[in-house]
Amino acid sequence: MQIAPTLKSASFRLAAAYAALFTISVVVLAAVIYFLVTGLADNGFRSRIRGEANTLHNEFETGGIQRLLRAITERQHDRLAGGLDYTLVDRSGKHLFGSVTVQSCSAGWVSFKGPPDGDEPPGQLEELRVLKTPLPGGYCLMIGDDAGKIRVFGKLILRSFGWGLLLSLTFAVLGGVFLSSNFLKRVEAMNRTAEAIIEGDMKRRIPRRAVSDDLDRLAATFNRMLDRITTLMDSLRHISNDVAHDLRTPLGRLRHFLEDAGRTAGTPEEYQLAIDKALSEVDGILDTFGAILRIAQIESGTRRAGFRSLRLSDLVQDICDSYEPSFEDAGKMLVRQIDPSIPICGDRELLVQSAANLLENALTHTPAGAKVVVELHLKGDFIELTVSDNGNGVPEGERARIFERFYRVEGSRTVAGNGLGLSIVEGVAELHSGWVTALDNNPGLRVAIRLPAAA
Repeated sequence: MQIAPTLKSASFRLAAAYAALFTISVVVLAAVIYFLVTGLADNGFRSRIRGEANTLHNEFETGGIQRLLRAITERQHDRLAGGLDYTLVDRSGKHLFGSVTVQSCSAGWVSFKGPPDGDEPPGQLEELRVLKTPLPGGYCLMIGDDAGKIRVFGKLILRSFGWGLLLSLTFAVLGGVFLSSNFLKRVEAMNRTAEAIIEGDMKRRIPRRAVSDDLDRLAATFNRMLDRITTLMDSLRHISNDVAHDLRTPLGRLRHFLEDAGRTAGTPEEYQLAIDKALSEVDGILDTFGAILRIAQIESGTRRAGFRSLRLSDLVQDICDSYEPSFEDAGKMLVRQIDPSIPICGDRELLVQSAANLLENALTHTPAGAKVVVELHLKGDFIELTVSDNGNGVPEGERARIFERFYRVEGSRTVAGNGLGLSIVEGVAELHSGWVTALDNNPGLRVAIRLPAAA
């Protein structure tokens, strides 16, 4: 494991930032608890001594100096007050009890450093804090206790927080190093995948793990993006090959017409016939390029900006009205089953072209006497538009391919066309967040488009 890249990684820096924030929080919390606890302990310390001083002051007022001495003696002997130190001095400075010496007997607190009484750490003196209480007759009562207990308790609190902070920081640093190392390994895997793709290995993908974390979801997103790019590149490659293949034939015929006219034509009528044939071939070539450009425009998604609310029922009825004479002239029947007033939000021109391509496909590739049925129904949240016929149909293995660009079923290659009509239908369906399928109509073919209905 390389330390320098790990320490510079974003995950380690984030872990370090959290560790620093945690450290500051623990220090502030320790300071607050230290001052609160030691403050409460000091207040309890002072309150206990004040209460004891008031009690002994009452003893003195009730029974005089003798009763006070007896009460102090009993407390000192039985440790009734929790081990307090007592000193009683008369007006001449003589110690009637205890050994604490003060210069004056003014009421208040005073602190002393004295010899250890056995509960201090080795080498430390006792910290005695004494309350002086003047009594009538010139007597001075002094009650004290070891205040070092409070300081020791405070140090214990700080030491506990210190050890907890040290352990937490240790685990934070180790966890940061581990997470950063793991993070860098996965980032390095992404880098290697990107380098391999740059070198031309378009099938390379980012490895994923069983856990569904952010990096794993990012890897899945990148893999889907790479799959899409690969699909588009393959499609572009196939389109280039198909365009070259499909245009070679009409361009060859065009050259043959012109060459033949230049060699054999001798009258204006023969030249005009050659020109008409050439124009027909050029029109076919222009139609192919127009279809390719239209598919590219559809796939770019820019036409979504022109979506408007419209009645799909009226649109399909108009198209059927336009094609009905052509079906009658070809000896075929066009039947409609269209639900009225079905709304949709979409591009009118593209929807018209999509429906027209389906009818044109059925008109062109069905035999005389065929029956073509156009259905438009609202099914829940979706609109279903189907065009079905009872013709020869499409073999099952080729149904999914008829939507590919320039693909033509073997039996239809002698019929005029460029193999892009159903590709446009599929593109229009996808632009409107729908899809298109080709099914067996037993007999014949059934092409169904499902589109989301307008609210």
